[in-house]
Amino acid sequence: MGMLDLLLGKRDTPAKARNSRSSGSAGSANSTQFAASQLSPQSTLSGGVRKDLLKLVLRETLNRNGIPQGWLAADMLRTTTAQREQGLHVRFLVRVWEPRLLSHGPALEKEFAQRLSLLDPQSSEWLMGFSWQFALPDTSVCPPLPHPGSWTAPPEAAQPAPAKPADAAAGQAGDVIEGPVVIPQPAEDVRADLERLLAARDEDMKRHGGDSFAPTRPATL
Repeated sequence: MGMLDLLLGKRDTPAKARNSRSSGSAGSANSTQFAASQLSPQSTLSGGVRKDLLKLVLRETLNRNGIPQGWLAADMLRTTTAQREQGLHVRFLVRVWEPRLLSHGPALEKEFAQRLSLLDPQSSEWLMGFSWQFALPDTSVCPPLPHPGSWTAPPEAAQPAPAKPADAAAGQAGDVIEGPVVIPQPAEDVRADLERLLAARDEDMKRHGGDSFAPTRPATL
């Protein structure tokens, strides 16, 4: 009687048992024989075990990438499709406003699936996909929607042009006045300067030309 017969509850008759013992004793004298065993199919993980496995993978993924545990959580949702058996859908819950979580979301999903496949190679058969949901306790820290045209504007047009080095230096050093500067003077100062100039000329003419010329008087302005 084989191992499979014992598991199924079958019993041999006394004659079959004697024949079996006699044939076994006769064969054992000549060679060693192994009875063929039937392996039971690999059992799949239950829903509760799968949920615990997903929570473990999430914790390990966050730890290895330096993401705080309180920033991201997950809900394990049961789901079914027409082509596949019942499985689980992972919905990530964003609990802290951190734009980098969304920027690196696809990479995080990829690493999550890779770590899950290391623990359960059949996870691709029951993992249905990922989704994201904002579960922020305070949304006042989130920025408002930008201008409608900014979504399709080129990156260089959306940002202000950087200041030129010359403009920046001028702004730091202060206002610079270029070219000649004429500062207006009062009329009294102009008349005094003209009288001094004419007096100096008359003195020079006396020294070089004698008294043939009468002294020059300044004209009245």
